[in-house]
Amino acid sequence: MPVIDNARFTFLYIDLYSMGSSWVYPKSKIPYNIFRYITKGKAEFSINGEKNIVEENQIVYIPNGCTMSCQALTEKFEFYSIRFVTSVFYEGEDVLKKYYGIRRITENTGEDVYFKEIYKWVKSSHVARNNFVRGYLDLLIGALSLKGEDVNKRELGELGDEKDTLEKMRNKEYKASRQVDSRIQQVADYVVFHPTEKYNPEKMANMVSLSKQRFSSLFKENMGKTPMEYVREIRLTTAARKLLISDKNINDIAYEVGYEDTNYFIREFKAAFGFTPNQYRKSAK
Repeated sequence: MPVIDNARFTFLYIDLYSMGSSWVYPKSKIPYNIFRYITKGKAEFSINGEKNIVEENQIVYIPNGCTMSCQALTEKFEFYSIRFVTSVFYEGEDVLKKYYGIRRITENTGEDVYFKEIYKWVKSSHVARNNFVRGYLDLLIGALSLKGEDVNKRELGELGDEKDTLEKMRNKEYKASRQVDSRIQQVADYVVFHPTEKYNPEKMANMVSLSKQRFSSLFKENMGKTPMEYVREIRLTTAARKLLISDKNINDIAYEVGYEDTNYFIREFKAAFGFTPNQYRKSAK
C-alpha cells in the first residue's frame, strides 16, 4: 500500500479506565480519533449506529466525527484509550480506514505494548517524552495497518473495468506517495513548534524565499489546505491537547496558542470540534 507521506498524527491524550457493570457512555459525536485496547471484560460499542461487541485483548478504532455510545456487559470493564487527530483529510474520507486499511476491531497480538509505552512516557518528565509518544503512536498505526485490510485489492474489486481500474490506481498511487516539498515541510514543522507566533502567507513565504503566490499554491498542493487554514488547525489541535492534559483556564490556553481574543478562540474551537472548549474538556472526563 502506498505511503501517505503528508499525513501526520497528533497525539492528544491517553488514560487507563476501569468501569463497573453500570457504565454507560451516552450517544455523542466524537471530535478526535480513538484507539481503545480492552484489557478486561466486555462491552457494546455503537459506532454510527453499528453495534460492536468488544472484549478483552481487542483493539477498537473509533474515527473522528463518528457518533458513538457504549455500555458495559460485564462486572468490570477496563481499557486504555488513546485520542489523536490527523493533519490530512482526503475529501472527508476516513484516512485510517481507506488508506491504511485499519479495521474497526483488531485482535491484539503484541500491539498492546504501544499503548503501555505511550502511557508510561506521557507520565514521564524526560525531555524526550514527546518523541517517544509520537514514535509509539506511529508504530501502533503502522502495526494495525499491516494487520488491516488489503486496501489496494479491495479498491480494485470495487472499481470499474480493468483499464479504468488500472488508470485510477496509478493516479491514486501517485497522489498518495509523492513527497511533500521540503520547503513546505520546513514551514509546516516550524508552525507546529511555534504556534503562538503571528503568521500570514507573506511571512511564511519569506521563511523559504518564495513569492507569496508561489508559496500559497505549493502549500495548498502539498498540504491540502491554505497556509492560514493549517495555522488555525495546529493552534486548535494544540489547544485541544492542553485542555485534556492540564487544568489551565480557557483564557490562558487561548493566549498560549496565539489567540488574543478568547471569544474568537471559542468560536473557532467549536467550529472545528463541535464543542466549546469547556464542553470538550467535560466530555473527556
